[in-house]
Amino acid sequence: MSGERKTARMRGLREVSTVQTQIARSAPSNRTQAVSRFARLENERMRILRELETWNTRKREAERMLASVEEELAIMQALLLEAPPARRAASPLRRQRPSEPADAAPVALHAHPLIEY
Repeated sequence: MSGERKTARMRGLREVSTVQTQIARSAPSNRTQAVSRFARLENERMRILRELETWNTRKREAERMLASVEEELAIMQALLLEAPPARRAASPLRRQRPSEPADAAPVALHAHPLIEY
């Protein structure tokens, strides 16, 4: 503690006390205000519980989807690692080049035969 000094925390605008914060944090002055505040807090509690249940439902659904994807990944990984590499067959839609004689001169692939450069 010889070299350490405590620094005062900077206060921001969030700590500034406004009329609304004073009203919200003060004790209710009569029973009507207390009942009204109780009702608001109860509604807020119910809203937060519904939101929490929604999050939990979405979390369970996401976990189910993740398990499905991981299961499929494991199957694909086992398939790819255990099987010998398969030779890819030529696509029937792709046209094969005719075999050229060995003594033929190489031709540019995209050059038009009538255009001279």
